[in-house]
Amino acid sequence: MALEFGVSSRKFSFLDPFNGFQRKDLAIEVRRDPLSGDVARILEFRARDLGPIDHSLFLEREAGRPCPFCPEYLEKVTARFLPEQVPQGRLSRNEAVLFPNAFPYETMNSVMVLTREHYLQPKEFTEEIIDNGFMLAREAFAKLAQGMRFASVNWNYMMPAGGGIIHPHFQLAAGKTPTTYQAAVRRQALAFKRKHPQEDLAAAYLDHERKEKSRWLGRLGPAGWTATFAPRAIYDIMALVPGGKGLLDLKPAQVAKMAQGVAAVMRFFQDKGVSAFNMAMHTPLGPERAMPLMLRLVSRIEIPPLGVDEINYFEKLHDEMLTFIRPESLAAELRPYWP
Repeated sequence: MALEFGVSSRKFSFLDPFNGFQRKDLAIEVRRDPLSGDVARILEFRARDLGPIDHSLFLEREAGRPCPFCPEYLEKVTARFLPEQVPQGRLSRNEAVLFPNAFPYETMNSVMVLTREHYLQPKEFTEEIIDNGFMLAREAFAKLAQGMRFASVNWNYMMPAGGGIIHPHFQLAAGKTPTTYQAAVRRQALAFKRKHPQEDLAAAYLDHERKEKSRWLGRLGPAGWTATFAPRAIYDIMALVPGGKGLLDLKPAQVAKMAQGVAAVMRFFQDKGVSAFNMAMHTPLGPERAMPLMLRLVSRIEIPPLGVDEINYFEKLHDEMLTFIRPESLAAELRPYWP
């Protein structure tokens, strides 16, 4: 069944002061994504070069302060699970360590320190580091989220993306009810299923993107990867797993393929000068199968020279995103990095 990838155009004209007040006509493209219902407006122009990544300001601000996630402090100052939950107090896998969030916002809410290293640039997040984190998240959901239906693995990288601590870490959350975004994706999937009982929305979405080609990056293990049709940021990359599978259903080799895709995006972000980003892996748990397993990686860019945030009132208060790079152009730039 063909999905409707909604596109409409708006026109805007003015007398351009930079060209002798000659008439200038611009086209604004409005897109609606059939997977989530997201609406984005593409205002295409030549984006500024962001230059090399520079985190010196954040590193200087933190200099001299003890980091609770560094090995010499972690055991002393981070929370521990109840003995009946995790007898040893924390879960660990190689360098990754997971413990309760001391400032929880969901029934199951944990923090995962990814590595002993206090600071890593995007290109330094190897497939092994990301895979290790995903596998520990898989173990944590299996042990600590019983009876929950919706979960996510989240990442705020650096302060412009909402990160409170430089030391690399994920945040895990699980509950019986979905977040607003998870509920929107779930509604779309259920509505599609009612109309087409034999089909799966995620599979139909990936089939369309693979055939359309302009945003398609490729398949890695169980997931299809694409530049998001209606992006939530200037750079927005999505992985989608069809068939109602969640993180707990994936085999270790399949989880490793998810990590491989994330590491490829990290190398791309490094070269594009993206110094902050958010990630969310949304996954169903238990019998919940309507919401597909989805991973989104979005940039958090401070546009030079004034350091303007790419997110403004349109995204925060109108639930629509303004972006300056077409997803098709993003995909073309990202493909050389793809495994």
